[in-house]
Amino acid sequence: MAILILPVGRIEPEIIDDLRGDLEREFGFKAAAGKAVKEPVFAYDAQRGQYNSTAILYSIADRPDIFDYERVVGVAGVDLFASGLNFVFGEAGSKAAVISLFRLNESFYGRAEDRAILRRRVLTEAAHELGHTFGLGHCTDPGCVMFFSNTIHDTDMKGPYFRGECLRRLLDFGVIIDQLGGFK
Repeated sequence: MAILILPVGRIEPEIIDDLRGDLEREFGFKAAAGKAVKEPVFAYDAQRGQYNSTAILYSIADRPDIFDYERVVGVAGVDLFASGLNFVFGEAGSKAAVISLFRLNESFYGRAEDRAILRRRVLTEAAHELGHTFGLGHCTDPGCVMFFSNTIHDTDMKGPYFRGECLRRLLDFGVIIDQLGGFK
């Protein structure tokens, strides 16, 4: 499984490199960092002060450089929303996904930054959106990565691993499961 990680706008290279390494280590993916794409000004909604995740997702999925990879994850630094929702941590289609760092940072909640917390949250949200690219929906198990994160607390509680039925469905899909509960 080969994953392309695309910085969307200005993203610290360390965040992209950490995600690449974490996807490889935790799930056995071969991951590569792609060339950053421009800030998604086309997706900005001035009334909301947020960016439409669906528009960004479609722009990522239409890029010709993603066809050498089975999946692509865009990493944006802007606040995302999707139709009918106040905000989203990410969104996924059949091959592409986008996640936002905006609400994953401790500073959003008025707390001091913590790189370890941010790193775990980025991996969790990337794994969640990649799960959607394999056809998984939201899970009712609050410990499964596919549980819907309505708040950052949900993201922190579930962590980055697949459990139960989600784990079984990945196996049915043909994804090889490793002993840590991830997939490769």
